Amino acid sequence: MAEALMKLLDADMAQIPPVLSKGETDRNRTMKILAHAFLRLWTRLALESGQRLNLSPSQFVLGTYEGQMKWTLNDTVDYKGIAQLGLGGTFKRRHTLVAETYVQKGEERVRLFFALEDEKVKNKPVFVNYLVYDSLLKDFDLNSALSGLKQVIPKWLETITTADDKPLWSTCKEKLECVGI
Repeated sequence: MAEALMKLLDADMAQIPPVLSKGETDRNRTMKILAHAFLRLWTRLALESGQRLNLSPSQFVLGTYEGQMKWTLNDTVDYKGIAQLGLGGTFKRRHTLVAETYVQKGEERVRLFFALEDEKVKNKPVFVNYLVYDSLLKDFDLNSALSGLKQVIPKWLETITTADDKPLWSTCKEKLECVGI
């Protein structure tokens, strides 16, 4: 099942149109590509699991679904103004795949990570972050980001279909770098 899912996901991501507009900033281009990727991932996981995860900003803000895994991005959205995309759900505990841009030592970067609810302190959830991908914004490569994500997706789908947190949590702890709370 995992191999078939990866083939479907590869085909879905291969359909993402290139973002080549003149005057596009690296941040705007990267967030558009990530929005496309998250919309396709959201749809694929819903089709495979029968469950809808939460997408932030919502799918209705980011684009229009035209069927057959085809999405058109919303032209009125300022993608360079989107600091973070999130795709996740809650079973016993919350989990979210996050894509964000940030500045470190004066350089813009982009990263993908899983934020997993670990425990509650004073009745508020504490999240532990596991790194999937990190690069300079100008060097962003969707295929490299997806390569890091592929080692986790089968267990993420298992978590979604069984409503059991353990597969995703265990895989993140075993295969990804913990990068903070």
